[in-house]
Amino acid sequence: QWPRPPPCGPQTPARPRGPGLRALPPARAILCSLKGHLLLAESALSFITFICYVASSASAFFTAPLLEFLLALYFLFADAMQLNDKWQGLCWPMMDFLCCVTAALIYFAISITAVAKYSDGASKAAGMFGFFATTVFTIDFYLIVNDVAKFLKQGDSTDETTAHKTEEESSDSDSD
Repeated sequence: QWPRPPPCGPQTPARPRGPGLRALPPARAILCSLKGHLLLAESALSFITFICYVASSASAFFTAPLLEFLLALYFLFADAMQLNDKWQGLCWPMMDFLCCVTAALIYFAISITAVAKYSDGASKAAGMFGFFATTVFTIDFYLIVNDVAKFLKQGDSTDETTAHKTEEESSDSDSD
């Protein structure tokens, strides 16, 4: 008949275990950060909204939450694996910015439509979760804009300082 499985316990040698989750130290750092919390909230709200739209009479709107769920998971994975450092040719802040802006606008539009036009409970729930997702994507958009503004101000101040120093040096050499 069927062969018996080897007995469990001290008779069998222990298999070497792989590193498991310890192999992903950047993932732990991103999950503990504000950006990680926002990406987790975006993906969770998008998935819940997707499920609600699938179960509702407003099922025509299910593609937007599905795409936003997949994009949020992609950005979470990319941040966790530090792909922005590995793939320098892509403008990661701009891609994240565009994703957040379009998600907030689309969620706002379909949520208003779902709440106003459809009367079933699943459509109303999808609309409410869509409003929550709009808020989370807007907060993420706001934080991205602030980070980019700080980066640009930092770049401008170093450029102004070096330009000011070179002007002073050239004016001193002209007077000699």
